[in-house]
Amino acid sequence: IAAIILVVIGRDFIKKHATLCYLLTTLLSIALVAGSFSGIIWTLPPWFTTTILPILIKSTFATSIFVIVMYTGAFKNGSKFIKFLMPIRGELSIIASILTLAHNISFGRNHFVNLFTAPETMSSNMKAAAGVSIILIAIMIPLFITSFPMIRKKMKAKTWKSLQRTAYLFYALIYVHVMLIMVPVALSKNTTYIINVAVYSIVFITYAVMRIKKYLTKKSSAKLRQA
Repeated sequence: IAAIILVVIGRDFIKKHATLCYLLTTLLSIALVAGSFSGIIWTLPPWFTTTILPILIKSTFATSIFVIVMYTGAFKNGSKFIKFLMPIRGELSIIASILTLAHNISFGRNHFVNLFTAPETMSSNMKAAAGVSIILIAIMIPLFITSFPMIRKKMKAKTWKSLQRTAYLFYALIYVHVMLIMVPVALSKNTTYIINVAVYSIVFITYAVMRIKKYLTKKSSAKLRQA
């Protein structure tokens, strides 16, 4: 809901003042990382640490922005959604990536370190989740860098498009990463996690169906034109 409100209300501002938005997002991310490492962030008022902080530091908000980005590519070409979202799709990707890096740094100092130095202290699902997270970072960083117009202009169109197709794998692995963390807890009959698993599944599976349908429709139309 927060991500949708941000896009609906801030669409024009994000497009006109993209650099400012990147700067503000970076400052927020630095504050999250510094506060996490120092522990200060957890001493803030309860209303913040129990509501706003988890959404930011656990990458929930960043993931929500990525969801909007990925659904933009699944909507029908020429639709109102495409026309409204496509102009800021790159900017949203950059903002989400910056916030995601803050999440990875904050949690990686424990999970990534343990994965390589003391894997026996981690459960199987958390080791797998950490491994998937490393792959996600490796995919996200090139996508993040090439989302900047100045970088994109220096690349061949074919090369850029080929690289951008790795975003599909990125989206799929986000779902895998989330499920590895949440499903074991959901199986213990934790109601919150059961709802989380259901909602994430609906969001990502619906996207997959829409995107595959769009691809097949486009492919079918191309064959008809050739005929």
